[in-house]
Amino acid sequence: MEVSSSTNTAASASAQSGARLNQDFDDFLLLLTTQLQNQDPLSPMDTNEFTNQLVQFSAVEQQIKTNSNLENLLAMQTLNMTALGVSFIGKMVEVTGDTFAVTPGTDTTLSYVMPEDAGTATITIKDEDGDVIYSADAEKTAGRHDFTWNGLDKNGNPVAAGKYTVTITAMNEDAQSLNVPTSVPGYVSGLESDDNGNLMLVINGEKIPLTEVRKISIPEGA
Repeated sequence: MEVSSSTNTAASASAQSGARLNQDFDDFLLLLTTQLQNQDPLSPMDTNEFTNQLVQFSAVEQQIKTNSNLENLLAMQTLNMTALGVSFIGKMVEVTGDTFAVTPGTDTTLSYVMPEDAGTATITIKDEDGDVIYSADAEKTAGRHDFTWNGLDKNGNPVAAGKYTVTITAMNEDAQSLNVPTSVPGYVSGLESDDNGNLMLVINGEKIPLTEVRKISIPEGA
């Protein structure tokens, strides 16, 4: 499992900013006291400028503290999401997408959501080469539907192990194409993070955002 260190980097940057502010503030106070000690008593310095600088230092300090608090909250959220992601490892999930893995001799349940009643609807399954190995009529009524495929091709022969894609082609009564989203099953084998620090589940060798999970279950026999 790999988890991003972006929160550690942000915390380090905040600490460096605070250290620089403290050093600048110490230098400012040293300069202020030196000038006060050596000012002309008959022509004292205008304190407004010093007051303005003190206010600016205070505002910057508050901003750094605010950033630090936000970074702490982000770190806590990342830890919570990581813990949640770890709990998915070893589970079967249903995720938004069209690519799934097939194990010979097992059934695969695929899901799709028909946005409205369709006039025609076909479910098509292709192999990794893009060849159609199975097709059948799909449910035409609006709503969610599940389709269980027995892993046999159009000639009734078991397909080989590998990755396959499912597509629902549908048209409404006005012969307009419908966009039919699909969901596929998968086994969670790990947890990683992308370049932006977003947690990704490793499902059938693919990195899938945690937010794409629609269902989670314990594998049969586990």
